[in-house]
Amino acid sequence: MSTRMTRFNEAQALERVANAAHEVQAASAALQQYFSPDGDAQPPMLKLVRFETAMLELSAARAHFDAVFAFASNLQGGQRDVGLLQEND
Repeated sequence: MSTRMTRFNEAQALERVANAAHEVQAASAALQQYFSPDGDAQPPMLKLVRFETAMLELSAARAHFDAVFAFASNLQGGQRDVGLLQEND
């Protein structure tokens, strides 16, 4: 895989994390209006589901980013190893 393609995949994965984090923030803000200082909360189920879904997407996006980044690091490490072997021949 080329360095350009690797960077593209990393950028897409990072964008997914950023979008998911933004959605978590928006869902959290939508829930805040239902929580009063006295602890009485009655948020609508749809708002809770939106928040839960956003959190799950953020978790999945982070895991995907970690996997893409680890793959790229391993790939680059392997390319360095091949280069070192070729230099020693």
